[in-house]
Amino acid sequence: MIAQNTKQDNAFFTSKTLKSIELITLKSSPLFWLTSCEEKEKFLSHLDQLDKDSSNKIVILCGLNKSLGKEGFWNMFDSWSKSEICTSTILKICKALDQIELKINESPKIFISVQSGKVTFPFFSLSLACDYRIIASNYIVQNPEPIAGLVPKGGGAFFLSQKLGTSSAFDLMLARKDLTAYELLRLKLVDKVVEFNKLLHEAIEKARDFASKPFTSLSGVKRLVNCSSERLGNYLELENDELLRALNVLKPDDKDTFYGLRQYKSE
Repeated sequence: MIAQNTKQDNAFFTSKTLKSIELITLKSSPLFWLTSCEEKEKFLSHLDQLDKDSSNKIVILCGLNKSLGKEGFWNMFDSWSKSEICTSTILKICKALDQIELKINESPKIFISVQSGKVTFPFFSLSLACDYRIIASNYIVQNPEPIAGLVPKGGGAFFLSQKLGTSSAFDLMLARKDLTAYELLRLKLVDKVVEFNKLLHEAIEKARDFASKPFTSLSGVKRLVNCSSERLGNYLELENDELLRALNVLKPDDKDTFYGLRQYKSE
């Protein structure tokens, strides 16, 4: 049995300490915390505290088994397209994701992403901001955004072009087919695929392996590996502009609305 000390338990996430490992589990709908400044700040503040805490070296970030898949995306899209969504609301969602990705990328701690179930591209891209990725065999990445004439949010083009090259990134970002766990492994976009019931065990074992190394080596290697990510902040701003342009809300009036492309839902 693993000894755990619960440090945070709120509507968005739980955080527990396992010796030199911090286990963060997301437990609410992603849209809840992306649109809630209070919940987002709680999470960013917790990550800030972890950066200052020398007792831990590794952060395991566990996503929901049932996150925002393609069906959830279309439900959200329908809801938004029937109502007035102002620029500030959309930017709030985008910038919340930006801040979390930048915090993970800039942190001296090693982040291990653990995901399962169906997710859309933005939440897959969140895992690409981490340093190591372990997924369950039931993991599927879905990309409905291009079907709706949108660009996928989350830094996907930035990370994929670095890992796969520009042409492969272009193909994947516009692909309509789902990406399975083993296809992601073949592309080397994840590091390990395991059965769902072994997911957390494998993540903890990998975290312990990392934690056995000196922290100066871990943080130094992370800085070197991520040196090309200094442009990530600028990229995410450009990505927001392109998304807003696609939604036809990039206008001076903050009350301008979009009435989405619902006809694409049938594809």
